[in-house]
Amino acid sequence: MDQTVSYIDILTRVMREEAKLQPSVQPRLKVVSSCDSETGQFLLIVIGWDNRKHRMHNILFHAQLVDGKVIIETDMTEEGLTSSLIEAGIPEEDILSGSALTKLEAETVAV
Repeated sequence: MDQTVSYIDILTRVMREEAKLQPSVQPRLKVVSSCDSETGQFLLIVIGWDNRKHRMHNILFHAQLVDGKVIIETDMTEEGLTSSLIEAGIPEEDILSGSALTKLEAETVAV
């Protein structure tokens, strides 16, 4: 099986499970997953109304699949999703933090 397809499947499964597990601290807020295998973008988004006063639309988690690597751009989940991705079968060495990439690494990993 192509590693990229496997990583897409794992990311999609973990993201959908996480969206179901995220507690809603307010009844009019929900967590939704958006998984785009064509562009390699995977997001968890909090959307709804904050105490019926303000519209909310925040990124809770964002990962990109680039050159066979999972680059985590944002992870604001309570426990973080890295361990879930590793447990699901993505090797730790294939998971990178976008903020931790050096300029050289960022140039090497074509985004």
